[in-house]
Amino acid sequence: MDAEADPPQNPITRHKCLACYKQYKKKEHLIEHMKTSYHSVHQPRCGVCQKHCKSFESLREHLTGPLPRGICSKIFSQQGCQLCLALFDSPGSLIGHRETCRLSAPTCPGTSALPYIDSQFDCQDSSDENHAGEGPGGAVAIDCEMVGGGSDGSLELCARVCLVDEDERLIFHTYVQPEIPVTNYRYDITGLTEEHLKNAIPLKKVREKLLQILQNGESIGKVRLDGGKARLLVGHDLAHDLDCLKMNYPDHMLRDTAKYRPLMKTNLVSHSLKYLTRTYLGQVNFFLNPFSVINCFFQFQVFLLFL
Repeated sequence: MDAEADPPQNPITRHKCLACYKQYKKKEHLIEHMKTSYHSVHQPRCGVCQKHCKSFESLREHLTGPLPRGICSKIFSQQGCQLCLALFDSPGSLIGHRETCRLSAPTCPGTSALPYIDSQFDCQDSSDENHAGEGPGGAVAIDCEMVGGGSDGSLELCARVCLVDEDERLIFHTYVQPEIPVTNYRYDITGLTEEHLKNAIPLKKVREKLLQILQNGESIGKVRLDGGKARLLVGHDLAHDLDCLKMNYPDHMLRDTAKYRPLMKTNLVSHSLKYLTRTYLGQVNFFLNPFSVINCFFQFQVFLLFL
């Protein structure tokens, strides 16, 4: 009698996530993954295979990294934009997109050439209610320059504040008188000297003026509730700037590119603003000037916020 043939082995069933394409042996593991991954339409996606990636850095590795996915990498190399990672139907469309995707170099305002706006600055005169943006108040970007205090110059003291609107117009700029003596002006980074802070405005008055501009006539209760006409505050590592200004602003009114998950590293650590601007805007030269960062800084912020 012939030996009985071994029964055919059942293939192992894999449970696949339809967003990121990860596979699991058990359905319970897939369910747990879906609960913790928070996949959404806002995540960066591959234009070829539609795979969700947790960050643009992950998407870049998927398309052009050391071990890219073959078919995706091949199509992207012919039809994709290396800056914004978008995919286009034809070479002509890609060429037209590239002309607008790489922003022109920002105007360098320099350190001493920026207009000085004193405490009599009227934010209502420079505001434009018809600005395009999220909500009636639109948005403004902030950047601060810090000098050093304390015996070793390690304390962060705000010495300069600048606000720019979504049209790249300078709406507020002032030097700030720190509350304690400055022991390190960090000139190679800030471009500031003792002369710049000689007649600077006290920190308290600067803080009041900033809140007046941001709240845009709304009561603080209304701002905390739903924002109303108040302006969104855009920046990079806003917690640090607000801490140095000793200022509070509701979390739902902040847009921080250092905390925006799609712009983080694959391990969810923030990139520097210099890296983000070079990688996604193709700008590198503006860092040669200590404070010329502000123009391109807001170009980068608005590019993300209003795209």
